[in-house]
Amino acid sequence: MAGTATRYLYLVRHGEAASEESGLTDAGRRQAVLLGRRLRDVPLAAIHHGPLPRAEQTARLIGDQLTNVPLHVSEVA
Repeated sequence: MAGTATRYLYLVRHGEAASEESGLTDAGRRQAVLLGRRLRDVPLAAIHHGPLPRAEQTARLIGDQLTNVPLHVSEVA
């Protein structure tokens, strides 16, 4: 199998949120920032997130800790 590279898929749940449709709590924002810092040395191609506010907020906070990693929102199914 020459020429094949190992690929990794990282799955992350959104940070702590106050309710079903709300954004993140202070703790949830802190969780996302800390995860972004832990992922700084991981070669990520992109961050994909769902359309809900808590998912977008989590993805943006993680992405803010990374260099040149694009965010992509998934449409509602």
